[in-house]
Amino acid sequence: MLTRGAGRARRVGRASANPRQRLLHGWDWEDPRVELELLEPGSRVLVSAGAGEVVAALAAAGHEVTAIAANREQLEYARRRVGGAPFEPGAAERLMDLGRGMVRAASPAWSRRRVRQFLQEGDPIRAAAHWKARLDNRTLASILRTVLGPAGALTALVQRDFATSIPAHFDDAVRGRVARAFRKHPPASNPWAWRLLLGEELPGHELERVDPGAIRWEAEPLLEHLERAPGGAYDAVSLSNVSDGADERWVRDLRKAAVRAIAPGGAVVARSFATTMDDDAAKRARRDRAMLWGSIVVHRS
Repeated sequence: MLTRGAGRARRVGRASANPRQRLLHGWDWEDPRVELELLEPGSRVLVSAGAGEVVAALAAAGHEVTAIAANREQLEYARRRVGGAPFEPGAAERLMDLGRGMVRAASPAWSRRRVRQFLQEGDPIRAAAHWKARLDNRTLASILRTVLGPAGALTALVQRDFATSIPAHFDDAVRGRVARAFRKHPPASNPWAWRLLLGEELPGHELERVDPGAIRWEAEPLLEHLERAPGGAYDAVSLSNVSDGADERWVRDLRKAAVRAIAPGGAVVARSFATTMDDDAAKRARRDRAMLWGSIVVHRS
């Protein structure tokens, strides 16, 4: 919740001035390849700190990175991870563990052994066929509908911890996005497939390591930071999915502040769980190997 001085209306958004000070996610669920394909060499980038993975990837590629989070615990975790600290599960990973446990208990096809064997598949055609024939079964559909519906347990926890909304029919959307991803990104080389289906890291996958001191760390709400930033302070801003479930006015103000803060020709990148009619945004979402996103919008100044 953001409150401005006398004479100005209160604006309510996801970037609360008093966020829950806890670790929300230990892995990033955004594929940094999306940003890396868009950025010019040596770009000045403002990015949500998250779990530090996107931050590290952009910094390792030679970009000048500012990482931001109002949640100081999340920010400090990202700083530690960039410096080589081990993974720690956050609220998102615990929620996913709960969902996977329910599916495993009800469906033998989802045993750890069988899922791990599937995740070693390097052929996208065989992976997609296996997903459709064995893993995307009635048990999965039923449990996802139960936990991701409007009154579902996971939905309530997501809204409490992340102040975001679960789109209608998100259960069907997730199943479709996973199937789509396997046709393009075989699980054997996709770390997000291992995380999502098994809750484990892809063997051999390591976070890019960079000097945390080479990154600027900002512990403040995103909108306030962008409104204070000089015009053209950044070449790009990556917002993750901060607009999901946010007040419309807050989103409008955020977009306006982000566009003002980037240099001419710069880009604002925003992900969303919701589906989109924007073909370009949908195509970018398909390139994101994390498999969760319905759209990735890029706005050029």
